[in-house]
Amino acid sequence: MTADPHLIQQARSSDPDARQKAAYLVSHSSNDRDYPLMFELLGDKDWRVRKTIVDGFVRDPSDLVIDGLLEAIGDSENAGRRNSATEALMRIGEEAVGSIVHRLRSEPEVDVRLALVNILGDLRGGDAFLTLLDVLERENDINAASAIVSSLGKFRDARALPHLIRILQRGDIWLKFHAIEALGEIGDRAALPAILPLYNETSLRKPVLEAIGKIGDVGTVPFLLKIIAEEDKLNLTALRALVRIAEASRPRIVEQAERSFIQRKFRESFPAAKIEPLIGQLHATGKREVKTFILKFLGWSADPRALPVLLGSLEEPDSAEVAAQALIDFGPQALPSILQTLHNAEEDEVASLLLRVLNAFHSAEAVPSIVPFLDHDNPMIRRLAIDTIGEVHHPGSIDYLLVKLDDSDVASQQAAVNAVSALVAVFPEMKPAVLAKVRKLLQTPSLPMKLNSLSVYVNIQGEGYHDELLLASKDSDPVIRQKAISLMGKFGEERFAGQLVLSLADEATTVRLAAIQAIVRLRPEKGVDPLIASLEDDDVWIRTAAAQALGEYRHPAALEPLIRHLRSDEPPVRIAVIEALGKSGSPSVREVLFRCSAEDDIELRRAAILALGRIEGDEVFRRLLVALGDEDWRIRAAAAAALGQRRDRRALPALQRALEDSDAYVQECAVLALDKMPDRSSFPALFRSLENAAVLDEVCDVFVQHKNLFHDLLEEAWRTADSRRESIIAGILTAMKQ
Repeated sequence: MTADPHLIQQARSSDPDARQKAAYLVSHSSNDRDYPLMFELLGDKDWRVRKTIVDGFVRDPSDLVIDGLLEAIGDSENAGRRNSATEALMRIGEEAVGSIVHRLRSEPEVDVRLALVNILGDLRGGDAFLTLLDVLERENDINAASAIVSSLGKFRDARALPHLIRILQRGDIWLKFHAIEALGEIGDRAALPAILPLYNETSLRKPVLEAIGKIGDVGTVPFLLKIIAEEDKLNLTALRALVRIAEASRPRIVEQAERSFIQRKFRESFPAAKIEPLIGQLHATGKREVKTFILKFLGWSADPRALPVLLGSLEEPDSAEVAAQALIDFGPQALPSILQTLHNAEEDEVASLLLRVLNAFHSAEAVPSIVPFLDHDNPMIRRLAIDTIGEVHHPGSIDYLLVKLDDSDVASQQAAVNAVSALVAVFPEMKPAVLAKVRKLLQTPSLPMKLNSLSVYVNIQGEGYHDELLLASKDSDPVIRQKAISLMGKFGEERFAGQLVLSLADEATTVRLAAIQAIVRLRPEKGVDPLIASLEDDDVWIRTAAAQALGEYRHPAALEPLIRHLRSDEPPVRIAVIEALGKSGSPSVREVLFRCSAEDDIELRRAAILALGRIEGDEVFRRLLVALGDEDWRIRAAAAAALGQRRDRRALPALQRALEDSDAYVQECAVLALDKMPDRSSFPALFRSLENAAVLDEVCDVFVQHKNLFHDLLEEAWRTADSRRESIIAGILTAMKQ
């Protein structure tokens, strides 16, 4: 374009505000932009001007722009220009990788190579990884080589291991330092045999320990404990690495066993002489992270000297949660000190944490100390106290719990109901005495006491509880009627059917809703017509619940009324109707569901796709396969779930591909679908998914659930697995044996 003299004059003004305005005008021009002027302003001394130009470049990242930015990176005289060019390339992202790679291969200037390597490490796209490996082999400058090594670590690609391990065999300490860090970032345990011996080099000890922690292999625990035990000075880096290993993400089937192993080994081998230095370090450090892992170790140690420290840390907001878990790890021997502290606790936060700790111990010894907290002013603490006493299962606590059925806090009332019911289940010999007390409580004027006593009476199935429920379902108070109807739903007793159906016409919305939910469980034969009538209720949630209930009945008479409401009712009702039509399994609803699957409302579409999973037919199957490639993740996930519901093995290839979907929820739905139709052909796809943390637990569960199908394939895979998968496969094989 023709340069605008006025704009050029403004861009070179001594006024930074004027230059910024010029930068905005030139970078946001709708016509051809003046690139020479933009690149000139990229080196402006005012950061606002440079930022405006960067924003403009990012808006239109043409090849001309990218090449110009690469040239700007080589400006040795203007740091602002170099930094702004780097920022722009980073923001352009993947589109710039090809040009950066091309430039790096032929760039003679070390400083420019350094900048390009760092950008590629952050962008991690295209051919960057292979290019960095190639350039590393011929890079002679130690700083550039170190930058390449660091960037390779950011890819977390195990293909870099041989190259990085070769560097560890060279003599340059600086390069070794970066190679160890990169191996730690990659996190592959195959690097450990090359890393561990380097601990003998004093200057490399810290990166070695940090890399061990990042790799997170439980096999290095003895190595770390030996260092901690034998070195004169307390090695905080080794302790930090031990915590990282204990907290490393693992499949659920091996996680608890490995963490217990680490705690046990620490307790056995940590020198008693180092407890005091550990406590001293806790008091001396101002770093929250350091305090956190020291508290964990004090809990693991089970050393009496640690108890006052842990209990004192409950009063510090930053460390209270960690200290509470450390007390649980410490074990029941901490109980006397915890009870004493609870007795003297003045802060509600401290009391609540101590109650949570006691809950984990399940000790009857704690009951007398907990009882006073049943009348605490704070409802949260009352509820925790009830929960804790309920977990202890001590017969002597029954009277305390019955009193709390009338607590002013609803959550505390429910906790008391659960605790009393559980206590009678554990000690059935208590049932007659508890029933006698509950019958008296049913006569009290307190509404909460009546409701909760009724719940307990039904939960423990006291004599005549059917009659009590029927009587309560006709009470003048709608709250009592609702409670009675809800409790009826817990039992598949035909004698309740008549009253439940009558309650569909109750004047109280809450009672009608409870009746529908109870009928769903009981499904009396004469419930269909009243539920169809409930589709005309004035309340949208009653209509929704009625549609859901009719779906459970799967009665042909319900189809026409349901379809009528699909055309005109509100979204919650329409979604419930779609689900009900799907549950009917009737071929007659196929076209209706096809239309719904093309709706603009994504939730209606999703419901229709899920409903089609229950409808037979090749055309339905084809529709679901198409939906598995939809642009919306919710539809893809619904399609995967629906295909799993059908158990049609023709869907296996598509579901196996869905394990690599960009969305983690779609991946999870695909795993669950493959679980419903296990097949040896799914093994390669499932095995690859062991690398995917988002579905790792689900894939492990599939292998264990279908061990007869996959055991030999896993054993063969274990023999040839890389180090990253080896421990996971071993854990799965162990779980299969159990």
